[in-house]
Amino acid sequence: MSEKTLIYIIGAGRSGTTLLDIILGNNTNSISLGEINRFFKRKGNPPKRDLNSQVHLFWEAINKEVTKKHNEYKYSYVSKVFKKNEYHSHAFKVIFNKNDKEYSEILTTLYNSLYLKTSENILIESSKYPLRALNISRILSRDQYQIKYIYLKKDPVKVVQSFQKKHIEQPSKGFFAANVYYLFVNLLCRYIVKLLKVNGHNVSIVNYKDIIENSQQTINSISKDLNLDLSDLKTKLDTDKPLNTGFLFDGNRIRLKETLSLQTSSKIDAKNLKYYFTRMFNYIVYN
Repeated sequence: MSEKTLIYIIGAGRSGTTLLDIILGNNTNSISLGEINRFFKRKGNPPKRDLNSQVHLFWEAINKEVTKKHNEYKYSYVSKVFKKNEYHSHAFKVIFNKNDKEYSEILTTLYNSLYLKTSENILIESSKYPLRALNISRILSRDQYQIKYIYLKKDPVKVVQSFQKKHIEQPSKGFFAANVYYLFVNLLCRYIVKLLKVNGHNVSIVNYKDIIENSQQTINSISKDLNLDLSDLKTKLDTDKPLNTGFLFDGNRIRLKETLSLQTSSKIDAKNLKYYFTRMFNYIVYN
Protein backbone atom coordinates (compact mmCIF):
# COMPACT_ATOMS: atom_id res chain seq x y z
CA MET A 1 0.00 0.00 0.00
CA SER A 2 1.55 3.30 -1.08
CA GLU A 3 1.26 6.25 1.28
CA LYS A 4 -0.51 9.46 0.27
CA THR A 5 -0.10 12.93 1.73
CA LEU A 6 -3.06 14.72 3.27
CA ILE A 7 -2.66 18.48 3.79
CA TYR A 8 -5.25 19.75 6.24
CA ILE A 9 -5.82 23.53 6.44
CA ILE A 10 -6.77 24.85 9.90
CA GLY A 11 -8.25 28.26 10.61
CA ALA A 12 -11.31 30.36 11.37
CA GLY A 13 -14.18 30.76 8.94
CA ARG A 14 -13.78 33.48 6.30
CA SER A 15 -9.99 33.29 6.56
CA GLY A 16 -9.28 32.23 2.97
CA THR A 17 -8.96 28.49 3.52
CA THR A 18 -10.84 27.66 0.30
CA LEU A 19 -8.50 29.83 -1.75
CA LEU A 20 -5.41 28.23 -0.22
CA ASP A 21 -6.93 24.81 -0.89
CA ILE A 22 -7.37 25.71 -4.56
CA ILE A 23 -3.85 27.11 -4.86
CA LEU A 24 -2.20 24.01 -3.43
CA GLY A 25 -4.41 21.75 -5.51
CA ASN A 26 -2.78 23.23 -8.62
CA ASN A 27 0.52 21.57 -7.82
CA THR A 28 1.39 18.43 -9.76
CA ASN A 29 -0.30 15.24 -8.57
CA SER A 30 -2.54 17.15 -6.12
CA ILE A 31 -6.30 17.47 -5.71
CA SER A 32 -8.40 20.12 -3.93
CA LEU A 33 -11.19 18.56 -1.85
CA GLY A 34 -12.55 21.52 0.14
CA GLU A 35 -14.63 21.25 3.30
CA ILE A 36 -15.12 17.51 3.65
CA ASN A 37 -16.42 18.00 7.19
CA ARG A 38 -19.80 18.88 5.62
CA PHE A 39 -19.99 15.60 3.71
CA PHE A 40 -22.65 14.02 5.91
CA LYS A 41 -24.51 17.27 6.53
CA ARG A 42 -24.92 17.55 2.76
CA LYS A 43 -25.82 13.83 2.48
CA GLY A 44 -22.76 13.23 0.33
CA ASN A 45 -23.86 15.69 -2.36
CA PRO A 46 -21.68 18.74 -3.13
CA PRO A 47 -24.05 21.76 -3.03
CA LYS A 48 -24.92 23.81 -6.09
CA ARG A 49 -23.39 21.35 -8.55
CA ASP A 50 -24.99 19.98 -11.70
CA LEU A 51 -25.69 16.25 -11.42
CA ASN A 52 -23.58 15.61 -14.52
CA SER A 53 -20.64 17.75 -13.44
CA GLN A 54 -17.26 16.17 -12.80
CA VAL A 55 -17.35 17.38 -9.20
CA HIS A 56 -20.73 15.76 -8.49
CA LEU A 57 -19.75 12.51 -10.17
CA PHE A 58 -16.52 12.36 -8.17
CA TRP A 59 -18.31 12.75 -4.85
CA GLU A 60 -21.07 10.39 -5.92
CA ALA A 61 -18.40 7.69 -6.23
CA ILE A 62 -17.11 8.55 -2.74
CA ASN A 63 -20.65 8.45 -1.40
CA LYS A 64 -21.26 4.98 -2.82
CA GLU A 65 -18.01 3.74 -1.30
CA VAL A 66 -18.98 5.10 2.14
CA THR A 67 -22.47 3.61 2.08
CA LYS A 68 -21.10 0.16 1.25
CA LYS A 69 -19.99 -0.05 4.86
CA HIS A 70 -22.33 2.33 6.67
CA ASN A 71 -25.64 2.14 4.82
CA GLU A 72 -27.44 1.46 8.12
CA TYR A 73 -26.86 5.06 9.26
CA LYS A 74 -28.96 8.02 8.24
CA TYR A 75 -26.78 10.94 7.22
CA SER A 76 -28.76 13.30 9.45
CA TYR A 77 -27.73 11.14 12.41
CA VAL A 78 -24.11 10.88 11.29
CA SER A 79 -23.96 14.66 10.87
CA LYS A 80 -24.94 15.05 14.55
CA VAL A 81 -22.31 12.49 15.58
CA PHE A 82 -19.62 14.44 13.69
CA LYS A 83 -20.72 17.73 15.25
CA LYS A 84 -20.36 16.23 18.74
CA ASN A 85 -16.82 15.12 17.92
CA GLU A 86 -15.54 18.09 15.90
CA TYR A 87 -17.31 21.32 16.76
CA HIS A 88 -15.47 23.91 18.88
CA SER A 89 -17.87 23.56 21.85
CA HIS A 90 -16.69 19.96 22.33
CA ALA A 91 -13.02 20.89 22.70
CA PHE A 92 -12.42 19.15 26.04
CA LYS A 93 -13.96 15.91 24.80
CA VAL A 94 -11.65 15.80 21.78
CA ILE A 95 -8.51 17.06 23.51
CA PHE A 96 -8.85 14.30 26.11
CA ASN A 97 -9.41 11.74 23.35
CA LYS A 98 -12.97 10.77 24.28
CA ASN A 99 -14.32 10.44 20.75
CA ASP A 100 -17.37 8.30 20.06
CA LYS A 101 -16.59 4.91 18.52
CA GLU A 102 -19.09 5.51 15.70
CA TYR A 103 -17.32 8.72 14.78
CA SER A 104 -13.92 7.08 14.55
CA GLU A 105 -15.26 4.23 12.40
CA ILE A 106 -17.12 6.45 9.94
CA LEU A 107 -14.29 8.97 9.71
CA THR A 108 -11.93 6.12 8.84
CA THR A 109 -14.31 4.85 6.16
CA LEU A 110 -14.58 8.31 4.57
CA TYR A 111 -10.81 8.68 4.26
CA ASN A 112 -10.42 5.09 3.12
CA SER A 113 -12.88 5.91 0.33
CA LEU A 114 -10.91 9.01 -0.63
CA TYR A 115 -7.74 6.94 -0.67
CA LEU A 116 -9.29 4.41 -3.05
CA LYS A 117 -11.03 6.89 -5.36
CA THR A 118 -8.25 9.45 -5.90
CA SER A 119 -5.36 8.88 -8.27
CA GLU A 120 -3.42 11.89 -6.93
CA ASN A 121 -0.83 11.43 -4.18
CA ILE A 122 -1.48 14.76 -2.42
CA LEU A 123 -4.97 15.51 -1.07
CA ILE A 124 -5.82 19.03 0.12
CA GLU A 125 -8.60 19.53 2.64
CA SER A 126 -9.87 22.87 3.98
CA SER A 127 -12.37 21.71 6.61
CA LYS A 128 -10.78 24.25 9.00
CA TYR A 129 -11.95 22.75 12.29
CA PRO A 130 -8.94 22.36 14.61
CA LEU A 131 -10.60 19.52 16.53
CA ARG A 132 -11.09 17.56 13.31
CA ALA A 133 -7.41 18.17 12.60
CA LEU A 134 -6.48 16.53 15.90
CA ASN A 135 -8.91 13.67 15.32
CA ILE A 136 -7.50 12.69 11.94
CA SER A 137 -4.01 12.82 13.43
CA ARG A 138 -5.04 10.20 15.97
CA ILE A 139 -7.42 8.07 13.91
CA LEU A 140 -6.17 7.78 10.33
CA SER A 141 -3.80 4.98 9.40
CA ARG A 142 -0.19 6.09 8.95
CA ASP A 143 0.09 3.33 6.32
CA GLN A 144 -2.33 5.29 4.13
CA TYR A 145 -1.71 8.93 4.95
CA GLN A 146 1.15 11.15 5.95
CA ILE A 147 -0.75 14.11 7.41
CA LYS A 148 0.62 17.64 7.27
CA TYR A 149 -1.04 20.83 8.40
CA ILE A 150 -1.28 24.50 7.50
CA TYR A 151 -2.60 27.00 10.04
CA LEU A 152 -3.99 29.95 8.08
CA LYS A 153 -4.49 33.30 9.79
CA LYS A 154 -6.14 36.39 8.36
CA ASP A 155 -6.31 40.00 9.51
CA PRO A 156 -9.10 39.96 12.15
CA VAL A 157 -10.49 43.25 10.84
CA LYS A 158 -11.06 41.60 7.44
CA VAL A 159 -12.61 38.50 9.02
CA VAL A 160 -14.98 40.47 11.24
CA GLN A 161 -16.05 42.62 8.29
CA SER A 162 -16.66 39.50 6.21
CA PHE A 163 -18.81 37.92 8.92
CA GLN A 164 -21.06 40.96 8.92
CA LYS A 165 -21.92 40.37 5.27
CA LYS A 166 -25.18 38.54 4.69
CA HIS A 167 -26.57 36.32 1.96
CA ILE A 168 -23.41 34.27 1.52
CA GLU A 169 -22.97 30.61 2.34
CA GLN A 170 -21.56 30.79 5.86
CA PRO A 171 -23.97 32.39 8.40
CA SER A 172 -23.26 36.00 9.30
CA LYS A 173 -22.30 37.17 12.80
CA GLY A 174 -22.65 40.49 14.59
CA PHE A 175 -19.59 42.62 15.32
CA PHE A 176 -18.95 41.41 18.90
CA ALA A 177 -19.88 37.80 18.13
CA ALA A 178 -17.44 37.76 15.20
CA ASN A 179 -14.65 39.12 17.39
CA VAL A 180 -15.23 36.54 20.12
CA TYR A 181 -15.49 33.75 17.57
CA TYR A 182 -12.24 34.73 15.85
CA LEU A 183 -10.36 34.98 19.14
CA PHE A 184 -11.65 31.66 20.51
CA VAL A 185 -11.08 29.67 17.32
CA ASN A 186 -7.56 30.98 16.87
CA LEU A 187 -6.65 30.31 20.49
CA LEU A 188 -7.90 26.76 19.96
CA CYS A 189 -5.95 26.51 16.68
CA ARG A 190 -2.75 27.60 18.40
CA TYR A 191 -3.16 24.96 21.10
CA ILE A 192 -4.01 22.20 18.60
CA VAL A 193 -0.99 23.15 16.47
CA LYS A 194 1.23 22.55 19.51
CA LEU A 195 -0.32 19.10 20.00
CA LEU A 196 0.13 18.25 16.32
CA LYS A 197 3.80 19.19 16.46
CA VAL A 198 4.23 17.02 19.56
CA ASN A 199 2.63 14.18 17.58
CA GLY A 200 5.36 14.59 14.96
CA HIS A 201 3.43 16.40 12.22
CA ASN A 202 4.85 19.10 9.95
CA VAL A 203 2.93 22.35 10.41
CA SER A 204 3.22 25.59 8.42
CA ILE A 205 1.76 28.86 9.75
CA VAL A 206 0.65 31.17 6.96
CA ASN A 207 -0.85 34.65 6.76
CA TYR A 208 -3.56 35.19 4.14
CA LYS A 209 -2.15 38.57 3.14
CA ASP A 210 1.17 36.93 2.26
CA ILE A 211 -0.58 34.45 -0.04
CA ILE A 212 -1.99 37.32 -2.08
CA GLU A 213 0.91 39.79 -1.96
CA ASN A 214 3.94 37.47 -1.70
CA SER A 215 2.71 34.22 -3.20
CA GLN A 216 6.12 32.90 -4.31
CA GLN A 217 7.74 33.52 -0.94
CA THR A 218 4.76 32.00 0.86
CA ILE A 219 4.79 28.86 -1.28
CA ASN A 220 8.53 28.56 -0.62
CA SER A 221 7.84 28.74 3.10
CA ILE A 222 5.09 26.10 2.92
CA SER A 223 7.32 23.87 0.80
CA LYS A 224 10.10 24.07 3.38
CA ASP A 225 7.85 23.65 6.42
CA LEU A 226 5.99 20.66 5.01
CA ASN A 227 8.94 19.14 3.14
CA LEU A 228 7.04 19.16 -0.16
CA ASP A 229 8.10 19.83 -3.74
CA LEU A 230 5.89 22.71 -4.88
CA SER A 231 8.09 23.83 -7.78
CA ASP A 232 5.40 23.23 -10.42
CA LEU A 233 2.94 25.34 -8.45
CA LYS A 234 5.48 28.17 -8.16
CA THR A 235 5.98 28.09 -11.93
CA LYS A 236 2.23 28.29 -12.50
CA LEU A 237 1.89 31.25 -10.14
CA ASP A 238 4.91 32.98 -11.66
CA THR A 239 3.37 32.83 -15.14
CA ASP A 240 -0.04 34.04 -13.89
CA LYS A 241 -1.81 30.98 -15.28
CA PRO A 242 -5.45 30.60 -14.12
CA LEU A 243 -5.90 28.21 -11.20
CA ASN A 244 -8.22 25.23 -11.58
CA THR A 245 -10.68 25.01 -8.69
CA GLY A 246 -10.52 21.22 -8.45
CA PHE A 247 -13.11 18.99 -6.77
CA LEU A 248 -14.01 21.02 -3.70
CA PHE A 249 -16.96 19.46 -1.90
CA ASP A 250 -18.00 22.62 -0.05
CA GLY A 251 -16.60 25.96 1.07
CA ASN A 252 -16.44 29.50 -0.22
CA ARG A 253 -18.56 30.21 -3.31
CA ILE A 254 -15.39 30.77 -5.37
CA ARG A 255 -15.31 26.96 -5.65
CA LEU A 256 -18.14 27.18 -8.20
CA LYS A 257 -15.86 28.87 -10.74
CA GLU A 258 -13.90 26.65 -13.11
CA THR A 259 -10.77 28.78 -12.79
CA LEU A 260 -9.63 31.87 -10.91
CA SER A 261 -6.63 34.19 -10.57
CA LEU A 262 -5.05 35.76 -7.51
CA GLN A 263 -6.00 39.40 -7.10
CA THR A 264 -4.77 42.00 -4.64
CA SER A 265 -7.17 44.43 -3.01
CA SER A 266 -6.52 48.15 -2.82
CA LYS A 267 -9.29 48.73 -0.26
CA ILE A 268 -8.11 50.58 2.85
CA ASP A 269 -9.98 49.92 6.10
CA ALA A 270 -11.49 52.90 7.88
CA LYS A 271 -9.62 53.28 11.18
CA ASN A 272 -12.60 53.86 13.44
CA LEU A 273 -13.48 52.59 16.93
CA LYS A 274 -14.46 49.15 15.61
CA TYR A 275 -11.16 48.84 13.76
CA TYR A 276 -9.08 49.53 16.88
CA PHE A 277 -11.27 47.34 19.09
CA THR A 278 -10.81 44.35 16.77
CA ARG A 279 -7.07 45.00 16.49
CA MET A 280 -6.60 45.07 20.28
CA PHE A 281 -9.09 42.29 21.09
CA ASN A 282 -7.40 39.85 18.69
CA TYR A 283 -3.83 41.07 19.11
CA ILE A 284 -2.69 37.94 20.95
CA VAL A 285 -3.73 35.57 18.17
CA TYR A 286 -2.89 37.63 15.10
CA ASN A 287 0.55 38.98 15.99
